[in-house]
Amino acid sequence: MKLPDGMQILFQGKADYLKEIAQRLTAAGIKCASGPIPGGGWEQRAWLAVASTDSQRAMAEHQRHLDHMVEREGLPLRDTMADLDAEVAECPACMTKFKTAGVTRCPDCGLNFAQ
Repeated sequence: MKLPDGMQILFQGKADYLKEIAQRLTAAGIKCASGPIPGGGWEQRAWLAVASTDSQRAMAEHQRHLDHMVEREGLPLRDTMADLDAEVAECPACMTKFKTAGVTRCPDCGLNFAQ
């Protein structure tokens, strides 16, 4: 994998999805570089990089895109997380309260909390 000088890899994943991200970043005036990841199996995998000086701007633009997709579906935007160190936590996806002892998934919606 040959990364251009001064570039930082921000994303790795399915090539089709990264192409969509690259188009969004390019439309925002952020130059991108990408390349294949060998051994991708059935689906081609790739990396996507931007100039190191543009990495924060690129991540902010990507987050705006994700927020737009959530809003387009009529879903609320939430910037929360479950406190698994507390005795009882609330799932950030479905807002179900649950006891955290030994839990790795939300007991209601199945959101995976494992790292």
